[in-house]
Amino acid sequence: MSNSQNRLTPEILSAITQRYDTDRLLVSTAYPDGGTDYLRGRLEGGLINQVEAGDAMAARYAIWANTVRDNIIAGMNALKAGEPDEGYRHLIRAANSLSAFSDAQAYLDPLNMGNLPEVK
Repeated sequence: MSNSQNRLTPEILSAITQRYDTDRLLVSTAYPDGGTDYLRGRLEGGLINQVEAGDAMAARYAIWANTVRDNIIAGMNALKAGEPDEGYRHLIRAANSLSAFSDAQAYLDPLNMGNLPEVK
């Protein structure tokens, strides 16, 4: 068990999830900003680390999650600015990246709880 896993207690986990259980936008500062580019590369890095049981998996997924988050925020800002095409582009990229993550996890799930997606 890594040092970071030892520090995550049920109480800390509860406090984290409670903090983000709000309708207000809160932005994590735990890892560097993700920006709006590199969604695919960051997700692939996390998945490769997961498959290879690499030590950087948690950090790679966290940075990918920040990139998803930053695309969502960019999409919200564009919609607010009256730029629906740009807004939806960012939101669709974020949704597609999350879907790719779910599809990949279906193949990696040791409990086989997911439906394997058709890959073409």
